[in-house]
Amino acid sequence: MLHQNQELDLFKTYYLLIMYMFSPYRLFTKGVSKVASLFKKGGNNPKKLLAKGSLDLHDTIKNSYNPNENFGKEHGYEVDKELSNHNQQILYNKKTGHMVMSVTGTHNLDDVKTDAALMSGKLKSTDRFKEAEMTLNKAKQKYNPTSTTGVGHSLGGSVISKLDLDKKVTLDKGAEIGASTGKSEVALRSSGDLVSIFGAGNKHMTTIHKGGFNILRPSTWLKAHDVSNIKDSKFKVPV
Repeated sequence: MLHQNQELDLFKTYYLLIMYMFSPYRLFTKGVSKVASLFKKGGNNPKKLLAKGSLDLHDTIKNSYNPNENFGKEHGYEVDKELSNHNQQILYNKKTGHMVMSVTGTHNLDDVKTDAALMSGKLKSTDRFKEAEMTLNKAKQKYNPTSTTGVGHSLGGSVISKLDLDKKVTLDKGAEIGASTGKSEVALRSSGDLVSIFGAGNKHMTTIHKGGFNILRPSTWLKAHDVSNIKDSKFKVPV
């Protein structure tokens, strides 16, 4: 039996697949290359880009879905309980002055509406984005950090990619047709992930090969979009 978050992800994946299959963008411009990029490993070596840092990237993203108020404490980070909620978390290291913001992916019905706005290029007009931007601004005013890093998965990655942060790490982020990936962002996607299909061919996107994806088996679509695909990668949240 699927959990609510998995049901939402599956619904979103079906929606994006239909959008992709019938999009003029696919049919007349970059369709062939996009299909190939679903399964192709490519991009910069993420191990070099994400080798330094104390917080584990997988654990930090997973914590955004199931927040733990003690997360990061062993590495000198404190969770700001006032600025953190079920949509985003703020972590600050007093010793280094480094601040981390993690943004949760789709996890409720309201987020499905945000996903629809994202696909039409209107993410910045949504309450979800505005809340994240306001939280980030409050955190900057409160801590005056020496450096900031944002991490996010799926919709969370989409939000992070548009915020004013020094460094960004996104995983399987949803993107509208024609969207680009900035130089300050380390954008990762799992091979076979359909949610991130429109960003698959971007210059700064890195596709990580993960076996088990089958276009004819919908159950594997969720697997390709799962955060656990980077669990053994040893990637770090860059400072």
